[in-house]
Amino acid sequence: MFREELDRIDSVPMLPSMVSRVLGMMDDPNVTAYQLADVVGKDQSLVTSILRIINSSYYGFNWRISSVSQAVVLLGFRTIRNLVLATSVMNTFASQAASSAFDRRLHWKHSLACATGASLLARKWRCADADDAFLAGLVHDVGRVIMDQLAPESFAKAMEFAQKEEVPLFEAERELFALTHAEIGRHIALKWSFPEQIAEAIAHHHGRSDAQGWTHLSGLVHTSDMMTRAAGLALGPWDMDFETQALDVLGQDQEAIEDLVNALSSEFDKANFVDELVA
Repeated sequence: MFREELDRIDSVPMLPSMVSRVLGMMDDPNVTAYQLADVVGKDQSLVTSILRIINSSYYGFNWRISSVSQAVVLLGFRTIRNLVLATSVMNTFASQAASSAFDRRLHWKHSLACATGASLLARKWRCADADDAFLAGLVHDVGRVIMDQLAPESFAKAMEFAQKEEVPLFEAERELFALTHAEIGRHIALKWSFPEQIAEAIAHHHGRSDAQGWTHLSGLVHTSDMMTRAAGLALGPWDMDFETQALDVLGQDQEAIEDLVNALSSEFDKANFVDELVA
């Protein structure tokens, strides 16, 4: 029954057409900051959200950024692209959850905590682009939102099963439906034309079933996901086992992250714009 419900997955709304234009512009070396800002500026709601984030303490500017073109010059095309993607996804799925067992506000807070942690690790270990790590962390669990929206009763059953059996949610999903939120998230990310490496990080942030191993981005997201639990910023009571292979690909060990949990909490406190975007 669950897969039949998810046959409607292609009914999930596309992100605004402006987002596709922004993604296309990223491949054009002749695009200027003014041209990118002009496209983004046509969605005033999105502009408001982006400027609110940029002017938060997370970016730490000593002056107020008042325009997207100014933000593009200061932060670069990739950062603005990722903010466009991130805010578009959050705005699209900001409403109250369909299932009473799922709190979207808490979901996005956990996702933002994972994003700030992944970005922190990427900068510290210089193993991936920090902006890409942020975006991958922010949308790593977007499949949960899709499951809640398309099949709320089945999704609630999976959450109940995970808590009762004391297993991770993705294991409960696989046990009940042979399909996980990570796999659904990858499908949606590709539908939305997200960069391939972001879609793969979503798909494999709990590990891989093949022999290809972890990527830097999936390793960062998984590590940050575990750090959010240590920081008390996780979603749901179910536990997860830490995959040491995720750190192996990053050239780190578990001791290396223990001292960074407080730093993640501090980064999240500065970056927490969820209450302003999610109803």
